[in-house]
Amino acid sequence: MLNLNIKLMNESIELAFKEGSSDKVYQAELKEESAGYVVNFAYGRRGNTLATGTKTATPVEYATAKKVYDKLVHSKTAKGYKPEGNSETIVVVDKEDVGLRPQLLNEIEEKDVEKYIQDDQWCMQEKYDGRRKMLQSTGSTIRGSNKKGFLTPIIPSIEAELKKISGGYTIDGEDMGDTIKLFDMIDFPNMRYSDRYEMLVNLFHDKGFKHLQVVETAWKETAKRQMFNRLKALKAEVVVFKVSYAGYTPGRPNSGGDQLKCKFYESASCIVTSHSDVKRSIGVSVIDDSIPGYYDGLKPQSVVDVGNVTVYPNQDIPAIGAIVEVKYLYYYPNGSLYQPVLKEVRDDVHKEECLLSKLKTKQGTDD
Repeated sequence: MLNLNIKLMNESIELAFKEGSSDKVYQAELKEESAGYVVNFAYGRRGNTLATGTKTATPVEYATAKKVYDKLVHSKTAKGYKPEGNSETIVVVDKEDVGLRPQLLNEIEEKDVEKYIQDDQWCMQEKYDGRRKMLQSTGSTIRGSNKKGFLTPIIPSIEAELKKISGGYTIDGEDMGDTIKLFDMIDFPNMRYSDRYEMLVNLFHDKGFKHLQVVETAWKETAKRQMFNRLKALKAEVVVFKVSYAGYTPGRPNSGGDQLKCKFYESASCIVTSHSDVKRSIGVSVIDDSIPGYYDGLKPQSVVDVGNVTVYPNQDIPAIGAIVEVKYLYYYPNGSLYQPVLKEVRDDVHKEECLLSKLKTKQGTDD
């Protein structure tokens, strides 16, 4: 009898869905790990950091993993995704708390920005539409963490550039997928921001990096005004104002603060509370933080319905209880979000942050 030693092959695929302005990717891989095989996946907007996960909590035999992998790929192609080739290795990271907490910004309205433009004690930067990324190096180990402080993967191209920088450092930035926009170096939190920014610039000066980019900063009134008008015309997401002499303080102050942001369009974090039985849409809600004790257990009476949001064919329907980011024009009190658009599922936002007081309101009838 002839014995054949057949080596089972790893598989991977990258799928894409393009329609209008939407450009999504979905990656899947079947690979050998430990004493079996695992099926991992990654998904999100092209160019942004992809959310990752696994369909196999522990390694399983090849036949089982193959069925899981094939079913996953078929479910996506049935929704209109098209193959684009093989995916890179998918790194699934456990939710390890690395102890880093970013400084968070309170919001101001556009009508209030003029005083910050005129005051040279405040500098201005663009805030990018990515995800918060803290980068920490001990000299031998590099790791990244998100807004919650959980360990997150660093893609190989970015890690390769980080390894070219010697010594230890802790940097704050915005993860855009294949690039990270860097805006602070927080190894010395009591140092003035202008000095921390200068250290950051010097660290990356003349390195020619493609994936690590220090954000442009305007320090004087004329430069700030020009940047503000340019970014607004380009329909950027947000501008940030920072006190040039302030230190770095993790967390968000109750009001005001040394770092403020002004949005050019409205975006809200909402809780998914229902699924439609007749169409692809979800019901979303926020927490009425005017109710005493709303924070204590998120009392049911404090949950406010703010309407329905369409889930497009290239988007997975978020689970009930998930936190989603929704773009909208304004909110009618006691009504719903006007012209809402589902952006993404957020795994770095708490329910306690989905607050009614954060919604931009407009008086009128929800018709």
